[in-house]
Amino acid sequence: MKKYQMFAVIMLCFSIALTGCGSNKNATPSDHGSNQGTTVENGAAGASVQHEWGTWQEDQVPQKVVTLDFSFIDTLTSLGVVPAGNAGVGTTKIPEYLQGLIKSEVTDIGERKAPNLEVIQSLKPDLIIASVDRHSMIRAELEGIASTVAFDDVSYTQVLDNVKSIGELLGKQAEAEKVISDLTAKIDDVKGKVEGQPSIIVAGFFDDEFTVWIKDSFIGSLLSSTGVDYAYNGEISKLEGKGEGSKLTLERVHEINPDYIMVYGDSTEKLKSNPLYQDLKSVKDGHFIEVDRNLWARGRGPIAASNILDELLLHLKAE
Repeated sequence: MKKYQMFAVIMLCFSIALTGCGSNKNATPSDHGSNQGTTVENGAAGASVQHEWGTWQEDQVPQKVVTLDFSFIDTLTSLGVVPAGNAGVGTTKIPEYLQGLIKSEVTDIGERKAPNLEVIQSLKPDLIIASVDRHSMIRAELEGIASTVAFDDVSYTQVLDNVKSIGELLGKQAEAEKVISDLTAKIDDVKGKVEGQPSIIVAGFFDDEFTVWIKDSFIGSLLSSTGVDYAYNGEISKLEGKGEGSKLTLERVHEINPDYIMVYGDSTEKLKSNPLYQDLKSVKDGHFIEVDRNLWARGRGPIAASNILDELLLHLKAE
């Protein structure tokens, strides 16, 4: 009997030891990457963040982040974070307005509409930040590489919400609050300096046709917040890629005839002989203004918004 009791005690101790080992195994980091993260501080461990594809919840702050759109590398830069990789557009890997602000190398992971999954995987990111519409077709592949969140950037208020959410993801809550506060203050400042209520539209000009952003778009809502009259809010056309705009002819733009037209894209030189172009109020007053497409149309982040407000005020004051 004593031998049996001794054997039972030994087996019990062995069982407890195995249980302890199993617990440690379950606590190891995710297979999405090496354990380079820092445990979330200030009691935020396990905090959850809502995004377009669900709820993000991790116990560690991501250290290697990949961004799949200009809006997100803009937001990370505003928070003092440099992504490990970023998706660009054509020959523009990082928008010009951000290039002087990013102090370390960012790996090119291809086009934002079709990022290179192999390159992303080689970076072993802890977190991928995707566009809800543009990257919905590769959602499963992205989630198979690393924890993935998705956001939209339709309006400037939504972009501010994204700043808050991404700040929570990266343990940069204080920085996010300052970014939001600074941009809100700048909007109020510009609003106080805008005289009257000048009408304005922002448009791309390609293949002899205008693509005019609607009032509820990022750029339309941002400009409207300053007190200017964003003069177009028609139906959204089916555009290549992602965009809240309508394709309009010169005749239709002439019907709108705003005080200011901010335009990017193809050269408008060919329009100068057209009587409708010549009769545009913006042309007559010298307010038909060429702007940077990456800033005014693609940026969609807090830094882009701040720079746009600076340029807007500059143009409105240049009488």
